[in-house]
Amino acid sequence: MASPQEILVAKDNAIQKYEGARHLLNVTFPMIKDPKLLIGVINNISDSLESSMDAILTYERLLHLVPAYNNAYESKFNLFKMKSVRRNNIPLETIHLMSELKYIIDLHKKSPMEFQRGNRFVICNKDYQLKVISIKDLQKQLYITKNMLDKMQQIVSKYG
Repeated sequence: MASPQEILVAKDNAIQKYEGARHLLNVTFPMIKDPKLLIGVINNISDSLESSMDAILTYERLLHLVPAYNNAYESKFNLFKMKSVRRNNIPLETIHLMSELKYIIDLHKKSPMEFQRGNRFVICNKDYQLKVISIKDLQKQLYITKNMLDKMQQIVSKYG
């Protein structure tokens, strides 16, 4: 059974991962200038969004607004998409971002080749189709993530 403590843990984890991504992108990357750090930013943004989703689902589970769910990401994501997004007026761009980030992370894990071009990180799939990760894209993703964090804090504010 979900507990208020789980909401606080997920909320704190979401904020911590967001701050890590922001710091990597705005402080560490300009100093080091290694585009491989951009994958770390993507992982932190994805983890932050997942923890935000966990906090909202746990909160709604306590209120019996969503049924019991297993801990697999796809299960939680589908439940979140079907039940929580509309109820809480969460922008669809957040859902699209969550899907895109999971795709990039999976592509990175399975990629036969990746390289850097300027300040961008390029990942190739097995058919050598390219996915380019740029600083500008990541800054937009950080902005969307910050909006999701604000929305999550507004939703679960009853539990601190």
